[in-house]
Amino acid sequence: MSAWRSKYPRSLSLFLLTALVVVLSACGGATSSPSQGNTTPGANQVLRFPNVGTADIGKLDPASGPDANSNQAISMIFSGLVRPDKDLKAQPDQATSWDVSKDNKVYTFHLRNDITFSDGTPITAQSYVYTWTRALLPEVKSPTAPVLEESIQGANDVITGKSKTLTGVKALDAHTLQVTLVRPTSYFLQLLTVSLFQPLNQKVIEQYGQTDWVNHVAGSGIGSGPFMIKSWQHGVQMDFVPNPHYYGKKTQLKEVQMSFVRDVSTAFKAYQAGQYDFVWGLNSTDQLQAQSMSGFVRKPILESDLLFFNNEIAPFNKTAVRQAFAAAIDKQALAKAIFHDTVTPASTIIPPGMPGAQPNYPGIPFDPTKARALLKSAYPDVSKVPPISFSYPSSQVTPELAEALQQMWQDNLGVKVKLNGMELTTYNAETTKRTVQFGFTQWGVYFPDPYEWLDLSLLSTSANNNGNWSNPEFDKTVAQAEQTSGDARLALYAKAERIAIDNVGWLPLDHQSAAAIIPDKIHGLTMNSNGLYFGDWSDIYLTK
Repeated sequence: MSAWRSKYPRSLSLFLLTALVVVLSACGGATSSPSQGNTTPGANQVLRFPNVGTADIGKLDPASGPDANSNQAISMIFSGLVRPDKDLKAQPDQATSWDVSKDNKVYTFHLRNDITFSDGTPITAQSYVYTWTRALLPEVKSPTAPVLEESIQGANDVITGKSKTLTGVKALDAHTLQVTLVRPTSYFLQLLTVSLFQPLNQKVIEQYGQTDWVNHVAGSGIGSGPFMIKSWQHGVQMDFVPNPHYYGKKTQLKEVQMSFVRDVSTAFKAYQAGQYDFVWGLNSTDQLQAQSMSGFVRKPILESDLLFFNNEIAPFNKTAVRQAFAAAIDKQALAKAIFHDTVTPASTIIPPGMPGAQPNYPGIPFDPTKARALLKSAYPDVSKVPPISFSYPSSQVTPELAEALQQMWQDNLGVKVKLNGMELTTYNAETTKRTVQFGFTQWGVYFPDPYEWLDLSLLSTSANNNGNWSNPEFDKTVAQAEQTSGDARLALYAKAERIAIDNVGWLPLDHQSAAAIIPDKIHGLTMNSNGLYFGDWSDIYLTK
C-alpha cells in the first residue's frame, strides 16, 4: 500500500478466499501454535513489538488514507459496525445484526446499547452519520472517502460541497442506523471493515479542529477499540493501555509498547537482542537466518509490489516508454537473486487467490530486444531521454533491489536512472502531492475484491492515483463492472485489469509474502492473508 493498505486491511466469492487461507496455512516455515507448550498467563502482561519500516504513525485519522504502519495503531484504538475475522469475513461488532432490503440497496443496522468511546461518551447511530459525512467534506481532504463511500446515496453532493448532509445515512433512533445505496454493492459489509467507517468522537474533533485533533490523542476518547493511547513519543514509541469502556471481551494485556523502527534489519537485530517479544516484516535477506529460528512463519499475502510512472512528466507521458521499462525487468531473476524466492514474480496487478485474478495472463514479459525497440519508437536518440529519478521508501525497497532495477534499465535500455531512497512518511507525503516522477508502491487490501485494486488507485478520478494515469476505456470498463454483479462483474474487472497492465497504469513486480517470528510465549497471535492477525485482542497474552 503506497503504503496505504490495507494493506485497507475483507467480498464476492468468499469461498475462494477460504480456500486461499487453507492453502496459505500450508505454506512457509514452521509456525508456533497457540495450543503448544505452556498456556498459563505470565505475571508481566506488557507486549513489546516494533512497528517496522516507519519513523512514526503518519496517518492516525482513518479518513486520511492510512498506510499499513498507521493501521497497526488504528486497528487497536478504533472499532466499528463489523470487524474482519481471520478469513477476512465481516462479523458483527458494534452492530449486533442487520437487515437488507429485497433490492439489496438499504441496510438497517441494529447497534448495541452499551457502546461508548474510551472517555465514556456514548456512541449512537448519529455518531456514524457524523463520521461518514465528515470524511467526505472538502476541508477534510480524504484521499479515500470519495471512492470508499461512492455507493452511498448523497455522497457526491457532500464531496462537491453542494450539501453537508449525507442523505443515504440516517439515524432512525439512537441504536438504529439506516444506509441507502445508489446501487446493490455485493461487498458492502466487507467495505465496512475499513477504518474509515469506524466512529470518531465528534466532541474531541470539535475541541481541537478537523486536522489538529490527531495531535491530542494521548488519554483522549478518540476511539472505541480495545485500547487507548497512553502516550506518544513522536519518532520513538506509542504506548497503549486497555480501554476501560470497551464493550467487548477485555484484553489480558496491561500495556502494549509499539516502537517505531525505520530499518527492518535493525528491528530483527533488536528482537534477537531481546528488546521485543516478536518481530514482523522481515526482509528476504534476514529470512535466510530467521527461517531456522523457533516461531518463524511466512505466508503469501494479498499484497503486491508495483511501480508507477507520473504520466504528466516526460518521458513517462509516452505509453511506449512505460512499456519499455516494464519489458526491461527480469522479474524471475529479481525473485531468485534479490528476494531469495520469498515472493512470486508478478505479471498481473491482482495477486493469485483473489476473486477475478488472472494468474495466467502474461502481461508485459521480459524482452530486452522489444524493450529497446519500444524506447526507440518514442526516443530514436536514446541520449535525448529526459533525466529520470526513481523514488522509493527505503523500508520497502532494499538497496539491492533498487540497484538491480537500475542495472537492468541501464543494460537493457541504455538509460541511466538516479535512485532516490526516502523515509516512508516523507515518501507518502510526496506521493500524495504527486511530485514523484517514477515511484514504488506496496499495495495490499482491506477486503478481497477487484474494486480494492482497480477503483481505489487507477481511476482517473481517484485521489490515490499517484501517477496521474488516465485511460477512458479503463474508467468506462470499471464503471460498467460496478453496475453488474457475479461473474459478469468479475469479467469486466478482468478486462479493466488487462488495460491497466498493457498500458502500464501500474507495473507489477511481485506478489508478496509476509514473514514474522512469533515465539511460543505469545498466545493468540497468528497470521492471515493480510499479515499479522490479533483478532479483538482478547486472546492475546504472554505465557510464563
